[in-house]
Amino acid sequence: MRYVQEDGTCKDLTIAYIGGGSHAWAWVFMTDLAKETQISGTVRLYDINQKAADENKAIGDRLFARDDVKGDWKFEVSSGLDEALKGADFVVISILPGTFDEMAVDVHTPERYGIYQSVGDTAGPGGLMRALRTIPMYVEFAEAIRHYCPNAWVINYTNPMTLCVKTLYRV
Repeated sequence: MRYVQEDGTCKDLTIAYIGGGSHAWAWVFMTDLAKETQISGTVRLYDINQKAADENKAIGDRLFARDDVKGDWKFEVSSGLDEALKGADFVVISILPGTFDEMAVDVHTPERYGIYQSVGDTAGPGGLMRALRTIPMYVEFAEAIRHYCPNAWVINYTNPMTLCVKTLYRV
């Protein structure tokens, strides 16, 4: 890796976080980075809800200003997918494809037909419905990654996991 220092640390990495306005995954990710001393750099937060990404930047800035934080990360908000991805070393994708109401439909519509799912966003009819909302977005992400950061490592946290990853590979 081009950023590896003599002491084995990696400095100046760039992580593009698609879905960087997340209140759950982004906060966990920031907390993990706060504990990590071997890697450092910049996290570019991109979300279709830019206000949520701005709020997460403020949270990240406050977290990394604390004396007990060991990590060294800066947070930026990107206004576009291209801006977030340009030259990124890693891409983290953690999006909610659709609304919570649509997720409820993914689970409860199949129940009306006697199909009970333990998880309605991964497999079965619920997973298929979610895939139909998600795959078009993943086509766009894959094309942008290929253009702006073709050598980046991509980490996917969005379900249905296998169909999302398969779309990234195919595109």
